[in-house]
Amino acid sequence: MTLKQILQIGNVRNFLIFRSSYFARFYYPIFTLLYLDYGLSLSQFAMLNVVWAATIVLAEVPSGAFADTLGRKKLVVLSSLVMFVEIAMIAFVPTGNPSLVFAVFFINRILSGLAMALASGADEALAYDTLKDQGKEELWPRVLQIQLRLSSTIGIFVTLIGAAMYDVSFMASVYQSLGFTAPESTQEIMRIPVYATLVVALIAIYAALNMKEDKKRLPEDSGKVATTLASLKLTLNTGKWISSTPHVLFILLFYALFEHTSRMFFTMNSQYYTAINVPIIYIGLIGAGVSLLKIILAGQSRRLAEKMAPKAFIVVMGLASITTYYWISLGWSIYGVIPALIMVFIIMTMNIFISYHLNKNTESHHRATVLSFKGLMFNLGYGSIGILYAYYYKLLSQNYTSEEIEANIAFLDSLSSFVYYFAFLFFAVSAVFYFKDKKEPIF
Repeated sequence: MTLKQILQIGNVRNFLIFRSSYFARFYYPIFTLLYLDYGLSLSQFAMLNVVWAATIVLAEVPSGAFADTLGRKKLVVLSSLVMFVEIAMIAFVPTGNPSLVFAVFFINRILSGLAMALASGADEALAYDTLKDQGKEELWPRVLQIQLRLSSTIGIFVTLIGAAMYDVSFMASVYQSLGFTAPESTQEIMRIPVYATLVVALIAIYAALNMKEDKKRLPEDSGKVATTLASLKLTLNTGKWISSTPHVLFILLFYALFEHTSRMFFTMNSQYYTAINVPIIYIGLIGAGVSLLKIILAGQSRRLAEKMAPKAFIVVMGLASITTYYWISLGWSIYGVIPALIMVFIIMTMNIFISYHLNKNTESHHRATVLSFKGLMFNLGYGSIGILYAYYYKLLSQNYTSEEIEANIAFLDSLSSFVYYFAFLFFAVSAVFYFKDKKEPIF
């Protein structure tokens, strides 16, 4: 089936547009730096991300169940609207009062987590079930490959432009060419990437509104209470099904481990690049390089995920991750970019593997709920590592002077914790998997 024919499938097309625009955020290349320039500390930044993860944990599975009972489109549309509001909050918050800034970012993280939870699973379930209804579910890995390449292509422009928007020298030349007074610090231009993201959020709303779904046929006496009870029942039944299906359970456990550990690192990657002496303007070039890497290697990731035996795949990716985190912890000036790029490939491949095997082994009637459990397990891990890292960094930084902290020496030394954390959990989950598999083969 050609690319043109795939794009003619409405829900698939809108899924691709929604995913690409939802995550096309111009402030992502300088995410940590943006928070710090708003007046927040690195510990506050880590804790705000814990709030984000905790919100998703609380909303993830119930939202997936509501998607399966009330309708998936409704949740995708609501997600896009909430996303617009949470971005608007940080776009217009005044920065004179540190307490107000923290409070607004606190609410922003709650709304961001809620928006993520509402969309998680629902958009994917809409697209996958459309293919399944047409007898074309085998195309799903290819759709993921297209989505990866599309998002990466857009990501090239978003990261380059986003980082450039945050570079004082570049923006000074832009301001002067337009006849405005040139900015002198990042505080004067830090909202521009946020404004640009707010405009892109309108595209996500458009794609969500254009998704199609058959109207849910609920019994006539099904009011809000009955529907809520039905959603909770579906959640409990799905949880029992996952716990009694080792194939799915271990896929989710390994996914959560790989994803939440890497997400914690990638959340702070702008701080990491700054610490290894990469100029801000080049952070955008690195982001573009990451997107280009995804475009080039998307096909290889798909082939590995589809053809490699699951056990061998997990072992190879686990050992590669441990090695890569160790390389990152060395904090090599400039050359430290290389292991960060390798980690991108590992996680990209892992995500295709997980989505392929999870959808393949999940029935349609609770697909969105299962995918929400996937998000739940990831965010439980992400929240935990956020708390642990914030506490660890606070203790570690007490051994350094303010000048050393400012020079990111404490931050670089804290990165070794990723090696120990991931290795311990990977071998622990693998040991449980090994003994379970000896009794009865899982894969």
